[in-house]
Amino acid sequence: MFTMMTVIRKKPEISTEDFRHFMEFDYGPTYVGLPETREYIQHYLSDVMTDGAELPIDAIVQISFDSKVEMMKALQADSYKKAAKMREKYMKETSVGIHSAIVEKTLKLV
Repeated sequence: MFTMMTVIRKKPEISTEDFRHFMEFDYGPTYVGLPETREYIQHYLSDVMTDGAELPIDAIVQISFDSKVEMMKALQADSYKKAAKMREKYMKETSVGIHSAIVEKTLKLV
């Protein structure tokens, strides 16, 4: 399985409640609807330890595909492009607000 994790920070003027509603009922279903998506999980966060150097992280999204090729195919879909446009109202842009990374290795210790 090919998995991507995305750290998301909402825009400060958007309430946590509105952000989470958007994620669950508008943004997330777009990805779930892509035929290439094998798994889609949203993790909502509340920072408990911060030194103020960075803004809090509001969510981490985990999305999996059968392969990198399938992920690239999904990212070209019109519905993905629609989701990318929708998020402009809710999420900070650039890697400060939306930072995606590919999972290279998972180690479960317990």
